Amino acid sequence: MLNQARKEFSIVKGIAPNVNQDALFNDKRKVFLFGSPSYTNMGDQAIAYAEEKFIENCFPYYEYIEIMDYATDEGIELVKKIINADDIVCFTGGGNLGSLYVDIEEDRRKVIESFKDYRTIVFPQSAFFEDTEEGRAEKKKSQEAYNQNPNLTLVAREKQTLEILKDTFQANVLYTPDMVLSLSIEPRDLEREGVLFVLRADKEKVTEESFVSDLMNLVGKDNLVERTDTVLSEVDVIDYADREDQLLKMFDKIGSKKLIITDRLHAMIFSIITKTPCLVFGNSYGKAKHSYNDWLHELSFIEYTDNKELNGLPSIIEKLQSAEPNKIDVREDFQVLKDFFRG
Repeated sequence: MLNQARKEFSIVKGIAPNVNQDALFNDKRKVFLFGSPSYTNMGDQAIAYAEEKFIENCFPYYEYIEIMDYATDEGIELVKKIINADDIVCFTGGGNLGSLYVDIEEDRRKVIESFKDYRTIVFPQSAFFEDTEEGRAEKKKSQEAYNQNPNLTLVAREKQTLEILKDTFQANVLYTPDMVLSLSIEPRDLEREGVLFVLRADKEKVTEESFVSDLMNLVGKDNLVERTDTVLSEVDVIDYADREDQLLKMFDKIGSKKLIITDRLHAMIFSIITKTPCLVFGNSYGKAKHSYNDWLHELSFIEYTDNKELNGLPSIIEKLQSAEPNKIDVREDFQVLKDFFRG
């Protein structure tokens, strides 16, 4: 079987390029990460980057092997041929567990079902199943798939998701911050200018364009104003080899501004990493709000608000920009995840 797997490896294009045949077929314990993103959402790219650093830094005795999102089926078949009893199967974290991103949820179901005899973990996620006929149908499919795996651990990144996972699945459930908060990165000292709006344009968007336009006009009276998203439009694909460069560019973009205004969870987290004042609005199911309230509310230069009254926002912005950036240490909150990989 191993010889056949060696032949198949040469044609599997979705194994991250840092992996060679020796890494796949040596005697080291292995961590297989499925769902590694090739799409241009820099939040999900940052999560995958953080997952790799977490395993490399904390558990160097593991061989870390990423299978890209476009090669789930081929990756499953290859891993089945080489996996050993003490290896661990993972699915990448993010905000896509549920009915909003069915293609990713289907891949996650496949992986969880395929490796039910092995320790399996889904890295920190936000979960959301819509209260519709379609949402309830997808929830049932996920329950049927997940509950087939008695070795499954799910990790929630906010208390809202923690309760959903406990109520919905039979799996072991852990609770940690988003994986990007596990990174130890010293931001570059850049000259700061202007205000950057980092706003989503997807099915989770709830911030009305009329409000955005009014707020941009208000802020733009005294500042150069730009608008972007954490989903890049200038490239079509970000594969493993491009991830770090694109991530560092995003950090520089955030870190060169006086203020970030966003409805993106990871624009808030990138602001924390780069010590950039940030005003945060919500998405359709509250993952930024709950992450802020659960883990980040003590930060002086980051604030979440549901306030859509323009008159109340200048004072919040002034307070954020005058605050001395402080630090919070959430590293100990990843201990339960470290204990899982040590087990």
